[in-house]
Amino acid sequence: MNREHEITRREVLRRGTALAAGLMVVPLLEACGQAAAPASTVTAAPTPTPLPAPETTTFRIQCASCDAPIMAAERYLRDEGFTDVQITDTGGAAALASGKLDMTIFFPPSIANAVQSGTKLVALGGIHPGCVEIWAPQSVPALTDLRGKTVVVRSKALSELGYSYLALVLKQAGVDPTAVNFVVQADADPVKLYLEGKNDAVFAATTTTAALKANQANKGHVIHSQVMDEPWSKLDCCILAANEDWYRVNPIAAKRALRAIYRSADALPADRADAAKLATDRGLFGGAANVALVREAANMVPVDWRASDVDKSIRFFAPLLNDTGLSKLTADEIAKFVDLRIFKELKTELKK
Repeated sequence: MNREHEITRREVLRRGTALAAGLMVVPLLEACGQAAAPASTVTAAPTPTPLPAPETTTFRIQCASCDAPIMAAERYLRDEGFTDVQITDTGGAAALASGKLDMTIFFPPSIANAVQSGTKLVALGGIHPGCVEIWAPQSVPALTDLRGKTVVVRSKALSELGYSYLALVLKQAGVDPTAVNFVVQADADPVKLYLEGKNDAVFAATTTTAALKANQANKGHVIHSQVMDEPWSKLDCCILAANEDWYRVNPIAAKRALRAIYRSADALPADRADAAKLATDRGLFGGAANVALVREAANMVPVDWRASDVDKSIRFFAPLLNDTGLSKLTADEIAKFVDLRIFKELKTELKK
């Protein structure tokens, strides 16, 4: 697979922002209007263990609209010694591989995809479980009822989470994905088709889920919630990964960057309105017009980074990826690209 076709989970979710805006921006803005005033942000504890200065004062990272700890991290990154902080919503695996990003967020299957494609990365620690939902018409009561139904996807590649994530969820639920009629249309708009009654299930995440919930044309229901359904709710969805070369050259900067993000996570209130405003004021996720959508997406997931278990998550996903034919990599082969030393140090050093 060419790197230009590598798509991390973050890229898929980012694309949902524009779609979501078209689905239901105005009603959602009205619904949130009474609570739109930013909530006060809790102040994090002072920087704990002293560290040498970072080897570089520039830090570049991509996030999605559910990643409030990153959206609100600039003040902590500057406190950690970074003077040039670049937070973006674009780039993904290709930008990480080319050195245009220092870190980004990966979903475990996307780590497998990146490794298979030759991307040099190091997974360093998780942030939160995911915000993915699978929606279906009322005529499909549960995942297991998708047997014989038609689901439109853009491709059946691992990089296309609209297909690969649903295939994994189905397999885990005891449904062979081949029992579902997956129709490939490269230029399809699966959400639009779902709303028109022409798609029996659709993958949605972050701002797309927020818009679907508020859209009066949506007569369906959620048949899978990544943040609510076990075992998915106990697994990492968003995993911080660094460019391997950058990480080897900048170990102090890497620890300071992770520490800033985790301090930001510890400081978040239940309502991540401040983080959403910071991000959209920068023009991320469609800008200020989408602040309500971003706020909703950011509020979807719990942020208890200390409960992260990247190794467990990879060892859960790897066999499913094998069983569905999406990847041939074993858990041990993927685990070679994981280094949790900094994460474990920070769990000890950063007290609640």
